[in-house]
Amino acid sequence: WCNGSNSMLPFGEESFRSLNITDIKAENIKKILALLRYSTGETKRDLAWKSQLSFSTVSNLCNELKEKGVLSEEKSNDYSVGRNPNKLIFQCHHYCSFCIDFQQEGTMNLAVVDFGNNFRYRERVSIPKDGEISALLERCKDVYTNLCASQEFQDAEFVASGISIPGIFDHEKSVVVNSSVPFLNGQPLAEMVSSKLGLPCYVENEANLCALAVKQSHSDMDNILYLHGSTGLGLGAICDGKLLRGSGGYAAEISCIPLGDPTLRCPYCGKTGCIENDLSLRGMEMLKEVISPEQQQKFFQDRGNRLGKLLSLLINLFDPSSLYIGGPSMECYEHLKPYVLTQLDCRSSLNIERGLEICYDPDSVQTIETGICQLIYNNWLP
Repeated sequence: WCNGSNSMLPFGEESFRSLNITDIKAENIKKILALLRYSTGETKRDLAWKSQLSFSTVSNLCNELKEKGVLSEEKSNDYSVGRNPNKLIFQCHHYCSFCIDFQQEGTMNLAVVDFGNNFRYRERVSIPKDGEISALLERCKDVYTNLCASQEFQDAEFVASGISIPGIFDHEKSVVVNSSVPFLNGQPLAEMVSSKLGLPCYVENEANLCALAVKQSHSDMDNILYLHGSTGLGLGAICDGKLLRGSGGYAAEISCIPLGDPTLRCPYCGKTGCIENDLSLRGMEMLKEVISPEQQQKFFQDRGNRLGKLLSLLINLFDPSSLYIGGPSMECYEHLKPYVLTQLDCRSSLNIERGLEICYDPDSVQTIETGICQLIYNNWLP
């Protein structure tokens, strides 16, 4: 330890130090790319100032990234006198995510999103009731193969694929569990898709992906909730800037909270009163059976009150600065909103008075696909 020689380091300490340096370098690269991702370009000096890294560190890393083609350089016209330094530009359009969304039963959404959050391809595929996962993955492979061969993607690199599921991806066992789309249960989706496409693959709950998407577009927000209603009912939570997953990916599971109709039995846990019965698609589609305006109003009041009670519980537990509501089952949110706000005024008045922002997301499919791209970007080591 004392003579400065690596020969005196304890067993494993040299590799630990090497790993630590690698981690620091990766973190610094991500700091630089985060500043460039949505900008029209920055000089090295500006990057050093904004990232609080030394100029030499920024210069060396940017030179490496230019050699790899991640960054390009062009003349800056921002300076009226003196020498104009070059601006560095992140080539976001060169890096693409292949997105697969299973969040709604009977439908598979496919999309390609680049690291600038530009949507380069979208397709909606109907899934027959007797559909098999193998046939769907074969369809994904065909689409991916055709995209790779197309002129539009000749200069692009597909970094990874990502999958949205209405359920839990058990990170310890690497399988889907408790999904409201039955044929996904027990499937090692990440392994299957990675093998089929020859790409790294990440699987995440749809509500978590929505929360990630909101976080990347609101970097100043560190506490966000996103309630997503589709085939299932899920919650994504960003707490102190990080996605809440728990020890195995089971955190923030809300589907069986007993705030629902006490006469309805849950098809998943077998108990009665689970809130997912009322606020998922199967509960909200009961509106189709309502005929008179009076019955319709009563339906909206019932669902609005139940949603308001659920949100007040979540707000009081998590103390978010923003709460988002989205998904196919929440398309009638404007009709539910007056009853939701009445419940929140009674049960979460302190949060409302402090300026809690409640937002409705009209396009959760795009939000999910943006979240998949963000998940891939977060795991990308250029």
